[in-house]
Amino acid sequence: MGNGVGPIKIGLMEELNQQGWKREHRVDIAEGFRLGNTAPSALRSRNCFRVDIAGGFRLGKVDAVLDTSDGLVALEWETGNISSSHRALNKMALGLLKGTLACGILVVPSRKLYHFLTDRIGNWNELEPYLDLWKSVPCENGILEIAVIEHDAESTSVPRIPKATDGRALR
Repeated sequence: MGNGVGPIKIGLMEELNQQGWKREHRVDIAEGFRLGNTAPSALRSRNCFRVDIAGGFRLGKVDAVLDTSDGLVALEWETGNISSSHRALNKMALGLLKGTLACGILVVPSRKLYHFLTDRIGNWNELEPYLDLWKSVPCENGILEIAVIEHDAESTSVPRIPKATDGRALR
């Protein structure tokens, strides 16, 4: 019976909006990304995987984006399960790899805060074992960051934070 996560994110999103960030913005991170017969020979020769995409694809929206002199900065605040954390980091890593992003930031709860939130929400402890994978993404410039947040205090005398009505939020 943990607390909801969405309302925790609202304050930061409102502040970012006031500072010029675009919210719920689609970034064509994967634009032109194809492997298979159209892939550069260096990629085709590796034979590590093959993807043929007839019509291309687009990745989902990013919670907030800021256009800076160094390039786009994308921020995702984790409100979904651990799988969505992996998707968010992979999306931003792909953006760094392709040069579409200058920086990708994922905000997740600490394990201590996780205890009070929606069941199976993405969190630092479950992402940490994969750091070497994300560190290995080759990019000449850029940053992929995981920002870990934690609560200031605990109290049983305050009301629970409302939950969404989808997926694991019901539990």
